[in-house]
Amino acid sequence: MKNKSLFVIGPHHYCHSTAALIEGLNKLGTMKVFSNANHNYCKHPVFNLDTQIKVAKMADYVLLAHSALEEKYKNKIQPLVDEVKDKIDIFLDGSDYFHYEDNPDKYKLYLKRELDSTKLNGNHNNVKPFIFAAEDRHFTKTLNASHYNLWQGKTDDLVCIMSACEKRPWRFDIMKSLEDAFGHNDKVFIGEYREGRQVTTIDTGERHHSGYFDKLLKARISVDSRGCGEARQTGRFWESLANGCLVFYQPIEPYVWPHSYIDGEDFIVYNDNDELVEKAKYYLSNDKEAKKIADRGFTKLLQHHTTQQRASQFLFLIEEYL
Repeated sequence: MKNKSLFVIGPHHYCHSTAALIEGLNKLGTMKVFSNANHNYCKHPVFNLDTQIKVAKMADYVLLAHSALEEKYKNKIQPLVDEVKDKIDIFLDGSDYFHYEDNPDKYKLYLKRELDSTKLNGNHNNVKPFIFAAEDRHFTKTLNASHYNLWQGKTDDLVCIMSACEKRPWRFDIMKSLEDAFGHNDKVFIGEYREGRQVTTIDTGERHHSGYFDKLLKARISVDSRGCGEARQTGRFWESLANGCLVFYQPIEPYVWPHSYIDGEDFIVYNDNDELVEKAKYYLSNDKEAKKIADRGFTKLLQHHTTQQRASQFLFLIEEYL
């Protein structure tokens, strides 16, 4: 696909789904991306409303990100949406929840992060899974680093870097179980971590610091769990893989995205906290087996789940539906 243009109506803050798509399209270089905001790696932001309307109407495709519809943007972004609504043919639903953020019938293509056909109402043939991806900045080393070298450089046993709150109460028990089992180990870290330099390549709202990625890079095992609304895949899943970790995660079934991760081959699934502790102890005592699985997960990431791969998937869907 050459000489095409895309106008992204996105939020004025970091959005993992939007960032992954735009970074990937920038790398492919076959589609010029404009946006109403200079966030999420956009190289061609348009700030004036009248100009935004003109550019959007001239673009080959217009995509609306669900996060641009947040109430706080009602006066800033909604006027643009209202003016070009007849041109919007793609909706990017990167929400944490299973329900539709908008009516799929309004669009030619509806990209859904948390697509779970068992929990969605209606039969919409234009709804397709579109999950997160590993952005370039997630790789503390380079994209070309070998997993062997990453693993050889690991000095810590396990990290579980996540926040728990009323929206994610199950995480309290996960971290408590790990604390009880490994709290005496100075090579284990459990909790939030915001030390180090703030990320400068993209504004993530102070959520990412250099120390966070260093922690992942040094750890053999990274334990994560579902996010808000039982989100079945999180940014940390991909960040951990990008840093060569053996990822422990709760079940992500039913799998709906291509090249899914397989328990025991590419990552490790734990169904409850007792199983988590048992499996963590096992793989910490069986380094060769842990490395083998982590290597498969890292290889699959490079082959199928970088932002460039995600952008290629997007272009394929564009050809099919638009």
